[in-house]
Amino acid sequence: MPEAHPERVRTLHEEARLERLEPIRVFVSDSCRAFGLGDHSTFQLVLAVDEACTNIIEHGFAPGTPEAEPPATIGLELRCDAARIVVTITDHGRAFDPTTIAPADLSSDWRTRRIGGLGWYLINEMTDAVYYTPQPGGNRLTLVKRLEPSP
Repeated sequence: MPEAHPERVRTLHEEARLERLEPIRVFVSDSCRAFGLGDHSTFQLVLAVDEACTNIIEHGFAPGTPEAEPPATIGLELRCDAARIVVTITDHGRAFDPTTIAPADLSSDWRTRRIGGLGWYLINEMTDAVYYTPQPGGNRLTLVKRLEPSP
């Protein structure tokens, strides 16, 4: 009989401030390691979550907007089963339409390229699936990373 793989879940709610990205990165990294994800995939997922949270803070909670008023928070849920880790990121910032994001400029000389514009590209490259769902009063971004097969 195959070994059962119970689903494991970890959650975190953090203030939506750039200074709070480090605890978010540590949470994702520690959770991935606890779930048995390898170093390479852990790095990729930490980078994807960091980019997503940075975008939420800088665009969804832009200074001077009503959404930026306290308590501006980001919620994270990491759910792991036998085949994948699913990261759900929720916030109450301004909604966005991912279809309006311009493709990343990967061909220009990096010295003359504008700063920024690679976050959404990196999120999609570092994960196996990305889903965005607007929510009443906020957003839900779901990132899926398949688990590496055991040797």
